[in-house]
Amino acid sequence: MGRKSREKWERRQRRHVDGEQPRWVRARAERAAHEEVGRLEAELNRLADGEASFVSCEPDFSADDQQTFLEDVLAFESVDKGVSLFRGLIQRGMKLPRPEELNERQSEKKVRKIVRALWNLGILLVGFEGMTAREFYSKLYHETLWEGCYVEKRQPGALTVMDVSHSMTRADIETLMMKFQQPLTVH
Repeated sequence: MGRKSREKWERRQRRHVDGEQPRWVRARAERAAHEEVGRLEAELNRLADGEASFVSCEPDFSADDQQTFLEDVLAFESVDKGVSLFRGLIQRGMKLPRPEELNERQSEKKVRKIVRALWNLGILLVGFEGMTAREFYSKLYHETLWEGCYVEKRQPGALTVMDVSHSMTRADIETLMMKFQQPLTVH
């Protein structure tokens, strides 16, 4: 075996020992992940009646990361197949009394607990400005908590935005998200 052939063979052996996959294996896996991302985007677009848009804030968001994120989004949007946010919160011990049983102060406490629980799932509620705590809780109880599935995201930092009012445009939500990406100053 010539010196160059031996060196090439040794490099291959080191790769396999170090756990590094050959380039062609990585390329095949990346291609498969891109195909799966396309399939998931098509399914989400179908669920949204062609109105889905996909934006990644990370410039080097790998196909595997995109796939995991989109699988989580699809699970969240598959309301007919999964456990609703409402049922998921109840299953995890949260009490959700009927809105008419609560006064304004009790509604405010309940809303805070719900918002915190949803935030821990990576869900941000918007569009509730101008609502009283009782109105907000009633909207959550009767509508919003039934519009998504209880899904613990596998992609850290992924955020689902839910418009409680159903009146914000996509541009409004995108503008809001851009504001969240700006550096914050604490006073």
